[in-house]
Amino acid sequence: MQGRIITISRQCGSGGHSIGNELAKRLNVPFYDKEIIEMTAKESGFHPQFVEEKGEHMESSMLSNLARHLSYAGKL
Repeated sequence: MQGRIITISRQCGSGGHSIGNELAKRLNVPFYDKEIIEMTAKESGFHPQFVEEKGEHMESSMLSNLARHLSYAGKL
């Protein structure tokens, strides 16, 4: 699955974290949840709290940019 990203939209209590984790195990691919916020903060220089609060809602999201960058680099 090199170069592919699977995103799971979820709501509190939906089990999305567990489903995503199990799917990653079955497909033998990396699983990122809160780790992606830390990675984005480190890459961008922004505070993790800023990334968590604002990152997903910004035009051309920092999180999606990081994921795109990592997938092109063959890291995902």
